[in-house]
Formats: sequence, structure tokens, C-alpha cells
Amino acid sequence: MLRRVQHGRPGRDGATLEHVRWNEAITHIAFVGRRRRVYARIAALTGAQPGDQVLDIGCGGGYLARLLAAAVTPGGRVAGLDPSTPAIGYARRRAPASCSFAVGVAQDLGLPDRSFDVVTSTLAVHHLPEAARPAAFGEMCRVLRPGGTLLVADFRPSGGRRTLHSGGSAARHGTAVPLDELAAAAGFRIEARGDLPMLRYIRAVRPDTTAAVLCAEGESDADRRSPRPDQPAGPLSRSVVPARPASPSDAPPPAFL
Repeated sequence: MLRRVQHGRPGRDGATLEHVRWNEAITHIAFVGRRRRVYARIAALTGAQPGDQVLDIGCGGGYLARLLAAAVTPGGRVAGLDPSTPAIGYARRRAPASCSFAVGVAQDLGLPDRSFDVVTSTLAVHHLPEAARPAAFGEMCRVLRPGGTLLVADFRPSGGRRTLHSGGSAARHGTAVPLDELAAAAGFRIEARGDLPMLRYIRAVRPDTTAAVLCAEGESDADRRSPRPDQPAGPLSRSVVPARPASPSDAPPPAFL
């Protein structure tokens, strides 16, 4: 039972949280009372500022998204995506007006190209199947505007200390996710890397010259914008509301409901 709470239910697209309240409590304990300080630091590292459009991938119960919402107020919006329906319900019940949440997977976001100023993902990549991780980073690249910032954080090597994912699980999750390599392969320019309590992070930028085909295995931006016949438009992409002036090559940001 405890393992299911920590790791979620395994699935084709990755592990999915089921017991959100328990997971939130365990995460708070694992950070030894430092969770807010660590996540506030992550929010600061993104450089998110008032008016920005931010996407938090693998948002869980929305803890980081709520901190980011404070950073982008006034005028900004934060969208959170997670494959867990219970997690999204939990996040929606606690969402400020500038946040919205929807069920979705990192490797197929279903959101418009170049529609976010900042993309974040914390303690989510290790839940993805290894084969799906390049596609997930490609999607992060696709939805970022040129010059936009990516901030990804995941477990760092435990050095023998017990963490939220202890023992063999820590070795499998905490050390085997090559964040730098995944981001660089997707077309990002790595600008910073570092350690936080329990976590390591990278901050990267989508260069102006990044080709959209890097993000979708040969598909163009226009191809990716066209929904598949079996995939209805999601709640984050039903209409558009410009947040601030964008360059002519940028798509306007999606509305967050």
C-alpha cells in the first residue's frame, strides 16, 4: 500500500497517483519540513514574472502551480497537467483564480505550439517510462516560445540516505534520469544546473533557432496543432486569450478554464 502511495499505479504512459492526500503528506515528511522552501526556490529559479503563461507538467496536487501563480500575478496564468484524475480533482479544489488543471500526459500535451513562457516539471520525469522521456522533452520544447524557460527537477543521488524513493527505487528513479541529455536532445540550451535538498535541477532555454520538428519526430508545428480524430480538444485549448504582446511567430497562449 505504501509503495502504491509513493510510486502511483503503473501504466503504459507512466505511473499515476491515486492516493493524493497521502502522497502530499509523505512528500511533506520526506522534505523534513523544507518542502515550501524548496518549491519556492524552484519557482524562483524559473524566472516566472507577472504576465507570464506557465505550464506545470506532472503537477500532482498543484503545490508548485499555486506558488507559480503568485509569481505571475497580475496578468499571468498557470496551467497544470497530470495523468491522475484524483490529483487533478485535488488541485482544482485548491486552485486560485489564476490556475487551471487538466488530465494529460507529458509525452502528448495536446496544447498549441509556442504558447508558454515557462514550462516546469518537478518529481515527474522519473515516473515516465524511459522510452517516453524523449517525447516528453520534445513536447516541452514545442509548447515553449522561443526564448522561453524550462525548469525540470528530479531526485538526485541519495548518497545512502533514505528518501521518498529509497533503496533500489532511488537508484532506478533518482540516478537514471539524464535531465541534461534529454533536454539537449530536444533542442534546449542548458543554462544552469544545481542541487536542492533531495533534488537536482536543470534550467534551460528554447533557442530562437530551435526547429519544431525536433519536438515531434518529423511532424511540423501545424501538424501537431491538428487534433487526432480520436482526441477531442482539451479544456486548456478551447479558446485563446493573449496575455501580452508576442512576436509574429508566436501563437497566442491558450485560455485556462
